[in-house]
Amino acid sequence: MEQEILQNIYNKRFYQALNRVEQNIPPIWMMRQAGRYHKHYQNLKQRFSFEELCRQPELACEVTLGPIEDFDFDAAILFSDILFPLDFLGMGLSFSPGPVFENNLTNEMLSNYDLDSFTDYIQFQNESLGLIRQNLKKDKSLIGFVGGPITLYHFAIRNNPIADNLISLALPTLENILSKNIDIQLNHDLDLLMIFDTEANKLQDEEFNSFCIPFVKTIAEKYPNKIGYFTKNISINKFQALKNIKELKLTVLGTQHNIFEELPNTKLSLQGNFSNELLTIDDKNDFKSSLDEYLNLCLDHSPTHRSGWIASLDHGVQKITPEANIHLFIDQIRTKLA
Repeated sequence: MEQEILQNIYNKRFYQALNRVEQNIPPIWMMRQAGRYHKHYQNLKQRFSFEELCRQPELACEVTLGPIEDFDFDAAILFSDILFPLDFLGMGLSFSPGPVFENNLTNEMLSNYDLDSFTDYIQFQNESLGLIRQNLKKDKSLIGFVGGPITLYHFAIRNNPIADNLISLALPTLENILSKNIDIQLNHDLDLLMIFDTEANKLQDEEFNSFCIPFVKTIAEKYPNKIGYFTKNISINKFQALKNIKELKLTVLGTQHNIFEELPNTKLSLQGNFSNELLTIDDKNDFKSSLDEYLNLCLDHSPTHRSGWIASLDHGVQKITPEANIHLFIDQIRTKLA
């Protein structure tokens, strides 16, 4: 059932991009903008583990707000992790430094979970969002997120091939938990909720239509114009399937697409598509040259053609990214396109 959510306007550029209003300067935010490249995050990691930063609401709030304070992004995104639903099921998630599961996914986990208890389990994330919205500047937007069901399933079976035959049971279970997680997050005044589905890029188009599209469509219908979707290196056919979801708000295009040629052919807002590899260039002049080339591409298209664009990357910020490059990216987008 569709749930109406009143839309407050926080960041005007982000709001206008989501509503495809023509503007010269796009909003800017980046996946993993709160992360390992950032000195603010590195300092916190010297004192706290990744899991503590996720599970302690005051720390999650501090990590989330750090990039807003230091780089002036237009939107903050909740600092958390997509894999907590698997921990809820009993897989025993820890980070060392990447995700490690103590237990294999089993039929019993998928059959005997108590969905009502997920609210208590994920309370740390709920409290984090409350603190973030309370402390976030009123001219900044707030984004929540979950992982896609197929992506969580792929993580669950990565070192557990025996679980391969659990997909028919796992996907409905994960969809139920993720739907609950989305409900909880959207109780807060989010501008957008992203479904991060990186593993979906490994699916054939037919598998994508079977395993991914129904869930995205269901969530978008329940929360119209509040849901964005990301998978890596999206194919033309997968992109077309997403464009057919009427209530979906946004998707992310990789650098193999010309985002400004795609925008007039869809009602979606599109996020991207500067290369996160180029953002890691260490030599200042070389980076400036790559950025200038990108800006010239942007300027080749009128603001009308850029309506619905959110300036970002084709994927998340990498650990080796110089902070100076992010400062320059934001400055040049806002200066050259003004």
